[in-house]
Amino acid sequence: MRTPVIALLLCALGVHASAQSMAGRRAGVVVPSRQKAVADSTAAHPKGLFPFAIPPRVLPYSPIASAIVPGAGQAMLGDNRAIAYLAVEALGWVQYLEDRRDQSARERAFKDIAARVARAHFSSNPPDAPWAYYEQMRDYLESGVFSKSTTGVVPETDVTTYNGFEWDIIRHAQPDSVAALAMYEQIAVRPEYQWSWKNAGLQWDIFKRTTGLRNDAFRRGQHMLSIILANHVISMIDAFTTFRLRAAPTRDGGAAVGVNLKW
Repeated sequence: MRTPVIALLLCALGVHASAQSMAGRRAGVVVPSRQKAVADSTAAHPKGLFPFAIPPRVLPYSPIASAIVPGAGQAMLGDNRAIAYLAVEALGWVQYLEDRRDQSARERAFKDIAARVARAHFSSNPPDAPWAYYEQMRDYLESGVFSKSTTGVVPETDVTTYNGFEWDIIRHAQPDSVAALAMYEQIAVRPEYQWSWKNAGLQWDIFKRTTGLRNDAFRRGQHMLSIILANHVISMIDAFTTFRLRAAPTRDGGAAVGVNLKW
């Protein structure tokens, strides 16, 4: 769906750039005999694409309108490119919402697998956790125990588990045993979040693929947001240049370009 969106945006901009290029090639210095035609073209604004007349005093704000709703400024100025900008905006948000729904569906799926398989051994109703926690579940077969003792915190020592691996890094980086233990208690997986994929390799593979699909949906959504933002910026610049620069035909078949400096 992104190809039509981007193609539509490029088409709209291409038409605008081509029109400005042709006007520039035929434009010259506005001599007094042509100044009236240019002034009339900049003063007599059409009522645009709306069913009502647009007050001239409102037209300077067309770039702001386009920044808020792409195409709105073009519509105020009677420019048909408004349709292209509005189409890109609508299609962009439709695609973004679709990506968000896909992301949410993938998240529900991998959380369900984790709760039914890897976490079910330790809790019948495990609490939810942030995305970073599920990334750890994807990378480690087991979380390991939080403490190997019931009378105090004795860190996990099996480096194949998440807790054991983190403790091994901490105790080598932090010579102070008290400070090292405090760091371990902050980052180690606690009993209510403990997991194990042992004897569940197939479910672990499904979990990994589902988290990967979740990441793909997230990246697509971020990419679409960047397209939507670009559409706002380009529409604003387009409306600004359309309002400020206007060309009027001359009697000899050329064009005279006028610059509207009044706000």
